[in-house]
Amino acid sequence: MAPLRRHAHRDCLHEELRPSFLVRKAYHNRYKRALEEDVAAHTKGDFRKLLVPLLSSYRYEGGETNMSLAKSEAKIMHQKIVDKAYSDEEIIRILTTRSKPQLMATFNDYNNAFGNPINKDLKAEPKDEFLHALRAIIKCIICPEKYYEKIVRLAINKMGTDEGALTRVVTTRAEVDMGLIKDLYYKRNSVPLDKAIKKDTTGDYEDFLLALIGHGDA
Repeated sequence: MAPLRRHAHRDCLHEELRPSFLVRKAYHNRYKRALEEDVAAHTKGDFRKLLVPLLSSYRYEGGETNMSLAKSEAKIMHQKIVDKAYSDEEIIRILTTRSKPQLMATFNDYNNAFGNPINKDLKAEPKDEFLHALRAIIKCIICPEKYYEKIVRLAINKMGTDEGALTRVVTTRAEVDMGLIKDLYYKRNSVPLDKAIKKDTTGDYEDFLLALIGHGDA
């Protein structure tokens, strides 16, 4: 196989194994519609500008990083944040197309060059829902298990369990990083996650969740 065709074949396999690809495929199989088209139809403005490319853009998944690019894009992101141009196309392009290692290098350079983690600078307007979405995306890139542990903790600690949030995390992370989420939950709350679920749920729903998180594994 020629080098170009070999790389194209490898990138195609990477695309087919990406969680976002699998979600889009499952959504299409279930509803006979494209997920990104439905998101576009049900969102508007800045949210549409962010969410549609997040779902549909090609993201290189290799491990290589370009440090000069990281420095350049850290400066771009910082200037856009200073200008409060949070929905600028450059910010969206960087977040939706760069690989996780490349983004981590950019975020590290941002912190080193400007003295703050990027998410701290994005808290300038805490009630801004678009900024909240940007911070959530960046948290998922930097440390997804920490982000999902918080979602689980808040879902269980609410007055009346937030079953929707709890179910979404358990079902989507069961075969990804649930072990890390369970470890973080225990460190944060001094209670194993399975015990917290048993205390807050009952019946078949309880059995369903415990089976997915690996009851008795940690």
